Amino acid sequence: MNILKTLLPEILGVIFGITTIAFAYFLFSLFFLLIEKINHLDMTDNMNPLSIGAIVAITLFIIKEVLEACRKSASKDRKIKALKTILAEEIKLNYWVWKQIESIVKTVKEMPSETLYQIISSTSGTERFEYIRPDGGGGGIFFPEIKDQVFTQLITEIAELDESFYSRSIEYGKGVAELQHLRHWVFDFIHETPKGEHYTEGFCEYALGELPDIKEKFQKLYTECTSETELRHRMR
Repeated sequence: MNILKTLLPEILGVIFGITTIAFAYFLFSLFFLLIEKINHLDMTDNMNPLSIGAIVAITLFIIKEVLEACRKSASKDRKIKALKTILAEEIKLNYWVWKQIESIVKTVKEMPSETLYQIISSTSGTERFEYIRPDGGGGGIFFPEIKDQVFTQLITEIAELDESFYSRSIEYGKGVAELQHLRHWVFDFIHETPKGEHYTEGFCEYALGELPDIKEKFQKLYTECTSETELRHRMR
């Protein structure tokens, strides 16, 4: 399977080259056949060498332009495919953040009002949301950071290549910004418990209302990138 993946670009390149040559031959033959039909006479009997040379030059020019257009189109398609593959991986990472925030929100919504919350950072920089109930029980949820470096770096290039891809990418970017906003609210309305349970309850209701729309934005771009209907996540 790995060998096939390695050789696939070369195989496709050979197929494209053969197809291009065949098309050029067909176009060249069709051009001369058209001239012959128009004149109703043998071409060599009715055209001087200069005219034949001009026709050949024009035909070669047309073939060159067609081949160049095919090359540019193939190059554009490969670039778009590469960008979609890279962006799909970032979507998976951010969908994992989405799932963790949803889990946090649902957990907090079910907890007693006297529950204490805190966010602990490890020496490696990873963060974990933890809660302690009044009865002494509790638990924790991994609290990953949102990734947007790939989107930020690629969005200008995407805009130059494909309008539909760009439109869905922009919507995805809005979803990332909204998810980042919710993540900040976890600190503001849950971690800072002295603000009171009213703020915690308000945050939960707001977050549960926003999360489905964010997921939909992620889903649309993920489908655009992978042709898959099921949105997948990746932890790292």
